[in-house]
Amino acid sequence: MSIDWAPKSNRIVTCAADRNAYVWTLSDNKWKPTLVLLRTNRAATCVKWSPYENKFAVGSGARLIAICYFEKENDWWVSKHIKKPVRSTVTSVDWHPNNLILACGSTDFKTRIFSAYIKEVDEKTEPTPWGSKIQMGHMLAEFSNSDQGGGWVHCVSFSASGNRLAWVGHDSSISVVDCNRGMVPTIVKHNFLPFLTLTWVNENTIVAAGHNYFPVRYSYDGQNLALAGKIDQMTKKESGDRKSVV
Repeated sequence: MSIDWAPKSNRIVTCAADRNAYVWTLSDNKWKPTLVLLRTNRAATCVKWSPYENKFAVGSGARLIAICYFEKENDWWVSKHIKKPVRSTVTSVDWHPNNLILACGSTDFKTRIFSAYIKEVDEKTEPTPWGSKIQMGHMLAEFSNSDQGGGWVHCVSFSASGNRLAWVGHDSSISVVDCNRGMVPTIVKHNFLPFLTLTWVNENTIVAAGHNYFPVRYSYDGQNLALAGKIDQMTKKESGDRKSVV
């Protein structure tokens, strides 16, 4: 279902519909798996290493997020769960740069921000603009795609500063919220088919892609979210054939 690589420690984490997750380490030119104790009864749907690579988050169909870390005493990977108020399958997770805050999107049409502080591996830090309470599992914010319902969330992404969060929904929407501007989301309904993923290129530019065969660029100035154009433009040859030009 999902895979992520930790570039600093050169470890890979995978999760699958069999409800399991594994951490893979390279030893003697062979990748060796270690089972993670997820303790879920539904498929594991998405996984992401934290910025410091000392833990990772696993979303699942069990309406929870497992925050996993290595327990040196027993030499295994264990987990703590974030449950409420998630009411459906978690489809996407992304970490704040401070290693303590986690954003998630789910099929209940909501994007949420939680504290993912693990006292066994994390050091306490100063309060952030997203909230000051760092207790594990505490929800710092909750957003919807639309006042009329919306669509399930496909992907969430923090900007490099961690002050902005963007997400895309199945209702053909893209949304951005800035923690320094009242945390009121800016939502744009576009004319494309739904986007499935997005990422911040810089603090003011987002690239999203999905079912339309080409990536799309959006600009955000702190108040307005605007379409900046397609990245992959289609042009016609003299013969009438079509080709893609970046």
